[in-house]
Amino acid sequence: MLKKSIYGLLLLAIAMPAFAGDTETKYEVGVWPMAYKFMPMCDRIEVYMNVGYYVKIKDCTKPYKLYLKQDSMDDYSGCVDFEIKANFNLELGASVKVLPAAAQFTDKDTKWRAWIKGDNFLAPTKDYKTRTLCVEVTDAEIGLATGPNKKLKVATASILVRPTAQPNWWM
Repeated sequence: MLKKSIYGLLLLAIAMPAFAGDTETKYEVGVWPMAYKFMPMCDRIEVYMNVGYYVKIKDCTKPYKLYLKQDSMDDYSGCVDFEIKANFNLELGASVKVLPAAAQFTDKDTKWRAWIKGDNFLAPTKDYKTRTLCVEVTDAEIGLATGPNKKLKVATASILVRPTAQPNWWM
């Protein structure tokens, strides 16, 4: 009877690690390898990251130049192409800020406007896509300006962007 009990305990001791489900990685070596190098211990760590919004306008550090051309006696307009890429769906917009130099021919009837000509939506892309920014001024009182001045800086235009949908991780 004692002999059977000892065999039962021995069998149970051998089988217990199989039931325990050992999930640890361990090295049980008597000596470290000749070179003291890193040994992988756990290579099942999952790494995640939140990828944010990315928009880039090509050559934006160099100022783009938009020249207004006379359309009629008091109306001027002009456009400039730019290249843009992004990692999300976006809508483009534009704004214009009138500089003090324009005050000499601007009165209460003068209107300034900036817009994106053509397609103002952009899908995620790795390649640059070309879009066009336009500015116009209507009812400018050029007769009030001192001139002639061929390259008078009268305004700065801005390209505006906004997402067209919330990202999946936002919710």
